[in-house]
Amino acid sequence: SERWLTMGELQQAAQDGRLLEAFGAGTAAVVTPISGIQYKGEDIDIPATGKLTQRIWNEITSIQYGTMEGPHGWSVNISK
Repeated sequence: SERWLTMGELQQAAQDGRLLEAFGAGTAAVVTPISGIQYKGEDIDIPATGKLTQRIWNEITSIQYGTMEGPHGWSVNISK
């Protein structure tokens, strides 16, 4: 599920071994894994691309290339 979290919560999750993956998403970036964040002078290491990051990347690029139907209104076919 999704929710807002504080940097303190993120830092604690990393220390507890509960931080599994992190990514940023956007139109141009598609999905970009985040491998680390610096917070209050401390590096928070984040594991490499996980299953969720890869699945989202696969689905978004499939929609972009037309091999998978996306949500209504996400893409428009342009004929030659």
